[in-house]
Amino acid sequence: MGQRELGEESQRKIAIEMFLDTWDKAADIGVSAEVLAEVLIYLAVTDLVDDRGEEWTADIVGDLPDRILGGEFTLEGGEAD
Repeated sequence: MGQRELGEESQRKIAIEMFLDTWDKAADIGVSAEVLAEVLIYLAVTDLVDDRGEEWTADIVGDLPDRILGGEFTLEGGEAD
């Protein structure tokens, strides 16, 4: 049976669901949210550097402060204190 091509939005939804499931499992056994977040960021950046190169990754990561302060990553319910 052939594997069908998933659209980008479907891929994102599946990836989010899988990461959240794994996050919950790790949290349930005592891994802190801070450690999980740091590890995921580290893995994402190293993968991007490997795939796209250091310059491209630095450009993308360099945009993060403005995107964060612009509310792009703020979940409903407001900011952390």
